[in-house]
Amino acid sequence: VMAVEHIFVQANGLYQSMLHGYADIVRLGMSMLRIGAIGFGGGNALIPVIEKEVVENGKLVTKRAYDEDVVAACITPGALPVEIAAGIGQRLGGHTGMLMASSMMALPGAFFTVLILAVLTGEQGAALTGIRYVSIGLGAFIISLLLAYVLKTLAAMQQAGTQAFHTMCLAMAAVFLLSSEANLYALLGLSAKPIFNLSVLAILGLAFFLIIYLGSGISRAKATAAGLLTAGFLLSGSHLSAVASSAVHDATILVMAWLGLRGLVKSFRMGGESVDGVKFLRDTLREASVWLAFTLTLCLPAIAMVQGSPTYIGEGFLSSLLSFGGGDAYLTIADGLFVQGGTVAGADFYGQLVPVANALPGSILCKVLTGIGYLAGFRAGGMSAGLALSLAGFAVSVAASGLIFGIIARLLRTFHDVPVFRQISLWVRPIISGLLLNVALSMLRTNLEIGTGLLVPEGIVLTMSILLSVFCLYLLFVRRKAMTVPMLVSAAAGFGLFLI
Repeated sequence: VMAVEHIFVQANGLYQSMLHGYADIVRLGMSMLRIGAIGFGGGNALIPVIEKEVVENGKLVTKRAYDEDVVAACITPGALPVEIAAGIGQRLGGHTGMLMASSMMALPGAFFTVLILAVLTGEQGAALTGIRYVSIGLGAFIISLLLAYVLKTLAAMQQAGTQAFHTMCLAMAAVFLLSSEANLYALLGLSAKPIFNLSVLAILGLAFFLIIYLGSGISRAKATAAGLLTAGFLLSGSHLSAVASSAVHDATILVMAWLGLRGLVKSFRMGGESVDGVKFLRDTLREASVWLAFTLTLCLPAIAMVQGSPTYIGEGFLSSLLSFGGGDAYLTIADGLFVQGGTVAGADFYGQLVPVANALPGSILCKVLTGIGYLAGFRAGGMSAGLALSLAGFAVSVAASGLIFGIIARLLRTFHDVPVFRQISLWVRPIISGLLLNVALSMLRTNLEIGTGLLVPEGIVLTMSILLSVFCLYLLFVRRKAMTVPMLVSAAAGFGLFLI
């Protein structure tokens, strides 16, 4: 009897554990759906939004685990919020959680993109103009979220001690200045060409080189070498004709890569971790097969209905794997592959899809790739073909992002006790904060450009954006309101400007 009772107790415990696990997956899915519905700005702008939802409020993952996924997402191509969602989902619910979280994150933006395109097909009038006005208010809301993340980062950095705090502030300022030249010049009305003009990938590469090279121990010789290499990298790749040199720049990158590799090897040895290579490869291939099965399942309707859809699917995968640098960078890639390639007309891409995608929440990559699928399918066979090809675009955008992210994230998780990864976790917040300050400037610049296109005086748009951002910060920090409150206030302000 006692044995039978023991079996029942164990079975009940297993059942309760399964229920708890599925409950976490459902909670995560709903959280990602909610973020996807209110997450305006895409890309880096959603890092603080997701953290607040899954770390602070939901307590679904630890701060360290979240930072690991942010690092992996930042150094891989693809849709960053979808990648972070996939990482969190994989931690909580394996492949099921991974698919659910990433899909729910991308779904709202992709769905509303297709819905609005279906309504606006051939429309260039008041509806599209209204969307642009509302996007001005939402841009101010995004700026407030980015500034809120930076303020929280500064507060957390103070706990590291005075010297470390000053060093981190210096790193944040350096990242901001190196990434924001073009936006600063544009906002100041200067026609000067950026001196360094570094991409986000180049800045992250430089930052990770310094972390890896100096993370295992700083000496005067190593600090001097790091300083010289940093100066050589920046100056040789700059637009200063007196010092710019592509040969020197390439040579500097090779030296930095070699020293960084040496630093990684040394850090792995210090970590002393033993890894089952066969298991690592098997788990990676299993995860990849899940993503490919997900893609094939959702692409079958398009393959059956739309001629030439395999070409679009392949180009969609390629465009996702090339999408370093965030949403604006993806627009360039999409233009080259789909507009110049004839998949979608330039007038439809820039006249309808881009304005709609910029005004909606979620990842630019997912919205644009899904929207291109709808426009191309609609042109080929009407609304049903458009919906089928948009579903394929949605699947490709999610799966390609999750596939490449999963490889990098698995490496970070496998070697989590290696000293260099601890250093990356320590420095990731100030680095990301520096980039987010530039995103805030970019959003302000976008607001001004939208206002100019709508013939709204620049002073009105600038004043509205600043005051609305400050008010949203007040609602978030002082009044402790949920993010939906300042978001709705901002959207209402943009709509009010439209009515005026």
